[in-house]
Amino acid sequence: MTTRMTDSPATACIARIREALEKCRRPMVVSHIDPDGDAIGTQLAVGAYLANLGKPCVMLRDSEIPSKYQFLPGVEKIVRPNGPDQNSPFDVAVVLECPQLQRLGTASRFISPQTLVVNIDHHPDNELDAAISWLDVRASSVGEMVYEYFAQVGVKVDSAMATQLYTAILTDTGRFRFGSTSPRALAIAGELVQAGADPRTICDRIYFDMDPAVVKLTGRVLSAMEYFQNGRICIMPLTQQMLADTGASVTNTEGLVDYSLFTRGVEAGALCRELDNGFTKVSLRSRNGINVAVLAARYGGGGHPNAAGCLVKRPLEQAKQEIVELLQEAHEA
Repeated sequence: MTTRMTDSPATACIARIREALEKCRRPMVVSHIDPDGDAIGTQLAVGAYLANLGKPCVMLRDSEIPSKYQFLPGVEKIVRPNGPDQNSPFDVAVVLECPQLQRLGTASRFISPQTLVVNIDHHPDNELDAAISWLDVRASSVGEMVYEYFAQVGVKVDSAMATQLYTAILTDTGRFRFGSTSPRALAIAGELVQAGADPRTICDRIYFDMDPAVVKLTGRVLSAMEYFQNGRICIMPLTQQMLADTGASVTNTEGLVDYSLFTRGVEAGALCRELDNGFTKVSLRSRNGINVAVLAARYGGGGHPNAAGCLVKRPLEQAKQEIVELLQEAHEA
């Protein structure tokens, strides 16, 4: 059963999720490859909740966790899908903001036909086949949704959970500046501060405590910016050589795409990251009604109207040209 907030209240769906989690014997919690602050923070909070229920929960990740999130309480408990404690089957999988099974990466192999999948997401393009799907396209983040779940089932959010969920909401609202920043998201953030989240510390650790390699990489990417259509489109290329020259890692690239909208007059931007297989990973941002999720969907990707991503099976220069042309078409539409 899929519950969308646009169709019916989430109360019944939350009740079904609660029943599944309280009855399960061996749950796993997982999110998408290349996790962001929303995925990581919410995964940790759900994992803590299950641990408090006395469930032997395993939190899995396919990718490295960006260094900016290493301060989060319990982050070391999110492990690669290859440990000895993962040999026995999981009866429940809590999947967070992952629109398709393949976006789980190698962790998807632990989901069998016997696994009850609980799908929680706020992206409009979610197509994951699950026993229970709670999809709220109006929520700022899955962090906001999980806080609502905790409130309904009577979970007391401690300071560690508050830090995790505040991080989820902070990062997915772009520091409370994206269109998803609703009055409810702000109210929940306030409640999380009351529960022990420290806004200054969290913001400093994520945005103002960069490794020197990250600062150098940012400088290289910014110096390579290109503008199109009279400054309305900004493209930021990121090559393998830039990573090698600065000593930065792929995990240090999260959030770089946001700089594409920092220039006055830019309405759509993209970070095009060269991969070692001849493909290009593209992160997209926009404003003023340009829907980049539609563009990303053409390549099998997705996201939100103003923040999306995809994999283009072309080398960097070819991919960059295609993206520029599609953004121009979207701007003129």
